[in-house]
Amino acid sequence: MKKSIVLCLAAAALGACSCTTEPAELEPEENPYLTQGRIQFESHLTDEVIDIVRVDTERVGAGLLKVILTVRNKRKSNLFAEFRTTFLDERGHVLEQTNWEPIELNARTVSEYTCTSMSTKAADYQIIIRKPAKTSFEMP
Repeated sequence: MKKSIVLCLAAAALGACSCTTEPAELEPEENPYLTQGRIQFESHLTDEVIDIVRVDTERVGAGLLKVILTVRNKRKSNLFAEFRTTFLDERGHVLEQTNWEPIELNARTVSEYTCTSMSTKAADYQIIIRKPAKTSFEMP
């Protein structure tokens, strides 16, 4: 008896749902990764404590793209920030992406973050900077 009630409810639920897909509306952007710039803050709060001082790029080795980002910590105390770099090919598609890399920024000084592509096909880049949600310093 219970099985028949469950089967009837399941059949009703399946019959009620639409078995078609919804077409996605295309909202074209010429270069979606760089629409807001090559260097981006994940939050406006990060912008209040970190300044971007300088960005340099160069080709190294056999043509790998190297990005050197110089940042200033505006706080009176040391700060951890996380950086993630996405390298793009000549058409603006993702070629490779790093994991979030924690970097300690000393109080009121400049620090450098460097990242080098693994492919010679890297034509552009995007770097996102965020403050980590919580550090593990106080944990046992």
